[in-house]
Amino acid sequence: MKNSTFSEKMKKVDASRHIECFIAEQSLVGTAIGAACRDRTVPFVSTFACFLTRAFDQIRMGAISQTNVNFVGSHCGVSIGEDGPSQMGLEDLAMFRSIPGSTVFYPGDAVSTERAIELAANTKGVTFTRVNRPNTAVLYQNNHQFAVSAPSKPQSK
Repeated sequence: MKNSTFSEKMKKVDASRHIECFIAEQSLVGTAIGAACRDRTVPFVSTFACFLTRAFDQIRMGAISQTNVNFVGSHCGVSIGEDGPSQMGLEDLAMFRSIPGSTVFYPGDAVSTERAIELAANTKGVTFTRVNRPNTAVLYQNNHQFAVSAPSKPQSK
């Protein structure tokens, strides 16, 4: 998936920081959780958002074990173009919202995506950044400030 998710660009920058797991998402997640063990690295997992559903149990168990792994799911939603309906990430948002303690980012443009990745790298626990496939207009100025908001607490009656 490295060509479709553009993670191959990281491989060109520093091949020692890139692990190719091919189309084996359960193995990909397990590898990332192992790499994150004992805070030795800040791993980012990238694949199509729809394929992360294959690894739900590994992601859930990683969260319960207090792992620090950042997931990036591309090709989300219904506007993915020529890749077709089997590649559409539809359930990924609900899945990651159900992961205990996870933080979900859904940036709207290149600026907010860059900031979301920076925030994810500095957020403890499981994070999920959901990104679109099509080109999008730039919505935010480069100096726009973004922050992770505290989770909302259920209100008692």
